[in-house]
Amino acid sequence: MLVLALQGAPPRQAPLPDRATLLAQANDALQRGNRAEAKQLLGKAAERYQSVRALLQLARLEAADGRTAEAMRALTAARALAPNAEEVLVAFAGLSLRVHAPVPAILALESLTRMYPSEPRHAYLLGVGLMTAGDVPAAIDVLRKANTLEPDRPLTLLALGLAYNNQKLFTDSRPLLRRALDLDPASVETLAALSEAEAGEGDMIAAERDASRAMTRDPSNATANFVVGMVRMSQQRYAEARDALITAAAADPRSPKAEYQLSLVYARMGDPASSDRHLNQYREKLRALEATLEALHDTGSGGVIK
Repeated sequence: MLVLALQGAPPRQAPLPDRATLLAQANDALQRGNRAEAKQLLGKAAERYQSVRALLQLARLEAADGRTAEAMRALTAARALAPNAEEVLVAFAGLSLRVHAPVPAILALESLTRMYPSEPRHAYLLGVGLMTAGDVPAAIDVLRKANTLEPDRPLTLLALGLAYNNQKLFTDSRPLLRRALDLDPASVETLAALSEAEAGEGDMIAAERDASRAMTRDPSNATANFVVGMVRMSQQRYAEARDALITAAAADPRSPKAEYQLSLVYARMGDPASSDRHLNQYREKLRALEATLEALHDTGSGGVIK
């Protein structure tokens, strides 16, 4: 009878792998190139053990695979579990900026700059977020702070130069961008931004030279094409200006400034219908920027490091 009872007993199940084991298995799957298996294992670790580490790794994989919605869901879950964790907030803000959602990025970065006031990278990202949201004066204040905390960081100098360009403070931006280019000569964005500052100061020879150099490396660069368009307009070479500005508008579809210049170009080319179309597109894009800025202000965000 005892033997029969033992034979009829259900088999013992293997214990579930613990969190560390699941993370190790996920890493092994990645080493073997099996990203799907790694994601599955990280998902199990996140669900079973509420693992913030697993959620962060899962978000990185999803983002790298272009699945930004899935990455954002993982980061949102991580933030709910660890709302003040520096690594979580940085990842959440970075992905938010990547998907052109500056308001949630700014809110996360303001938390970071309050908790880590001496960390220049958080201030830099906050400045980028504020620029993206259209609050450029606040961005300038924050980027100046970042530059004080870590002088001569090329990315910070570039961002500050772009902010000054936006406010037509070309005398302030030009030396910063020259310094950034000295520190990082390979930066196409810095070279293009410098050409915009040169054009803003009326130095069209330098502007055309540097914009052309930038376009040699990146033919579709939005800023460089915008500058070439402005130079060609000053030369009354309107067809060439139109082509450069169309490229600029396509490369930076959220920016209204190329649309406005296109409306002027078409007016001078005797095409009022195209001029009106681009003027309307300029107004639509401007309203979209204003809506983002209003949403930011509705959150009570001030963009000031305290």
